[in-house]
Amino acid sequence: MDDKGFIFTADATLALVVVIVITASIVAYAALPVYQGEDHQHLEALADSALNVMEQDGTLRAAAVSYANNNSTDAINRLNSSLSVLIPEGIGYKITVGDYGSVSDDRGLLTSNDIVTRVKVISGPQEGWMGRAYYNIKEVGFVDQQINTTSTVWNFHNWLTNYEPWNNGGLNNYNFWGCGYYWKQNWYGRWQLVTYGIPINFSIPTNSTVTGANFLVGSSNSYEYNPFGINFVLNGNSNNVQSNSFTYLYALSRAMYNYQGSINPLQLTQGTNQFYINFNDVESGNDMPWFSIIANYTTTIKVPQGVSTNTFKFPDAAGVAYTNGRNINVIQYNLAAGTVVGPYKANKQQVNWDDLVKTTSTNFENGVPFVINNFDKAGGYDQATAVCVSQTIDATNLGSIKDAYVNLNSYGATDGALVEVWDGTQWNVAFCSFDEDGKHFSDLDDGYGNIPGIIDIHKYLMPGQVNKVRITVWDDAPGNDFDLVGLTNCYTTVSSTKLPLIWDTYNYSSEQSGYNTNSISQTQTFKIRSNSTKEALLFFGVGSDTQNVRVEYDDGSLLYNGPVPYVLNLGDLDAQNVHKITSGTPTNYTFIPGDYNLKVTVTAGSSWASGDGASNAPENANAEIFSGTRVAVIYPALLQSIWSTSFASTPEEAKAEAVANLKQKLKDDGFVDIDNNLIVDEAMYAGDLPNSIPIRLDLWKQ
Repeated sequence: MDDKGFIFTADATLALVVVIVITASIVAYAALPVYQGEDHQHLEALADSALNVMEQDGTLRAAAVSYANNNSTDAINRLNSSLSVLIPEGIGYKITVGDYGSVSDDRGLLTSNDIVTRVKVISGPQEGWMGRAYYNIKEVGFVDQQINTTSTVWNFHNWLTNYEPWNNGGLNNYNFWGCGYYWKQNWYGRWQLVTYGIPINFSIPTNSTVTGANFLVGSSNSYEYNPFGINFVLNGNSNNVQSNSFTYLYALSRAMYNYQGSINPLQLTQGTNQFYINFNDVESGNDMPWFSIIANYTTTIKVPQGVSTNTFKFPDAAGVAYTNGRNINVIQYNLAAGTVVGPYKANKQQVNWDDLVKTTSTNFENGVPFVINNFDKAGGYDQATAVCVSQTIDATNLGSIKDAYVNLNSYGATDGALVEVWDGTQWNVAFCSFDEDGKHFSDLDDGYGNIPGIIDIHKYLMPGQVNKVRITVWDDAPGNDFDLVGLTNCYTTVSSTKLPLIWDTYNYSSEQSGYNTNSISQTQTFKIRSNSTKEALLFFGVGSDTQNVRVEYDDGSLLYNGPVPYVLNLGDLDAQNVHKITSGTPTNYTFIPGDYNLKVTVTAGSSWASGDGASNAPENANAEIFSGTRVAVIYPALLQSIWSTSFASTPEEAKAEAVANLKQKLKDDGFVDIDNNLIVDEAMYAGDLPNSIPIRLDLWKQ
């Protein structure tokens, strides 16, 4: 009996131990930090950044002093003015300054499942007086800003013999691209094939000045080491290239060549341009695997004074990486010199697609060509040849970012692209040629030919952080036909300001049309907040094969129908005859507050001209709209005057230092002419302010 009782007691003890272990595990699991998603991380970073900016520019301390002097109106205005600029639309906020009071704006978000809180402790002034000075202006004037643009204005990314009529007769019989032809009888009664060129249209924006251009054309021969010669006819001007001028690249299943030539800028014109190619010395094994035109031009837009524009350039990169048995062979192409290095073996130059996207590795960001394996997400292709480049964007001192976009200029046989942005915490996919990262980018499964020119990234860049942008482009190689791909003169442009200016950006989504259509339309809603609006601009980022764009309101009122511009002034166009968003005359109008729907329709050309599809594909090319197509609504009126503060032992010293600080701030913010008559200064006693003041900022989304 005693032994049996002892056994029962041991069982109970063991059972109790199991219960304790399970309970402890549940408690420990419940205490683990929960991953709350991308939105939560962005809110945390945004709250940190906003508090740091407001501490650095003196807003937090000045608001505390105003509260302490029973001037809550001034404190509230200061805090609201800064937060309305630093916190984007769609995010609610509440800021609490010690025991003095709080300021909040729910931005119409009445409920929230996720609130982020950050606290900053500031020290009170050591001296007894706070001087402040402000620039008493009502509105910031506009200044002309020159935009220097490099753009791939045309890119063919396929083999020409994939299309009619070249797939039946070769380039040696149909020796024009594009090619018109007919049959006629000669003097002997025999039928003879007659060919002629069909021009391909492309656009140079109006109100621009072309400063330079060049072109690349690829040649191959499957039988002998002989490229063809060409006459590249641009707007009626001949550009002859002899066959012996081509640069040999490599030979895998066939010999591959490239020629790079410059274009006289006088041959290009604003608006619609035309070109065709006449092939010379062509053999039956010749083919054209790529053709690109890259143009440099300048244009001018008006922006508010105090907005600074910074351009961050990517390094150039080009070449081919291809599999040769178990080896990876690499060829690097120098666009500046038109020379090649290689081929040489580089067995580590390959990566699986899933290991490439959003990777923190820098192994493939140096511009050296590499092979992408397991490329199933791109329509089932096994491999691709690719190049990748990156850049760092330091936004720690840029202020509020109003506009930011990547200008991507690819050439060669580039079939697709990936644009990623590091926001200081994680990588975000801003664009991919096919659907990726849970985002929709193309109505085609593989996104073939979905190569952007301009991609908006302003919502991914985090102010106050060191950001990074990465571009990858590739050529699909379903039959081991690895071709030349390249990037040139790619850059990121960031417009920012430290002034309390409102600049709202409304982006269209990146999307490529599907099969059997060469047109795509999107409608975007934008807001005019008040009649003090000064500019409403529509910027364009569309496919290089675009033949026409149409801009209209959702009721069908037409604003524009023609070749691709760089930017349209919606106010000027509306005031001419529509009067939907404006009232007045074409030369003297004001904006009408409200929400408006703007429809953009993009129409592409023929598939043989752009390289979309193949011989069994529809006749039409695919049309693309990119997020670089965006409406910018700009309000130069300030939300409040520009302030500066200083602390000293006497009111006179405090005011003098505040004025000096203000003038320096105005110069740093881009003001050229400072009117001393508009400077107002004053001093407040702040000696009884606490040494430590906790300031709490809450942010939330719907």
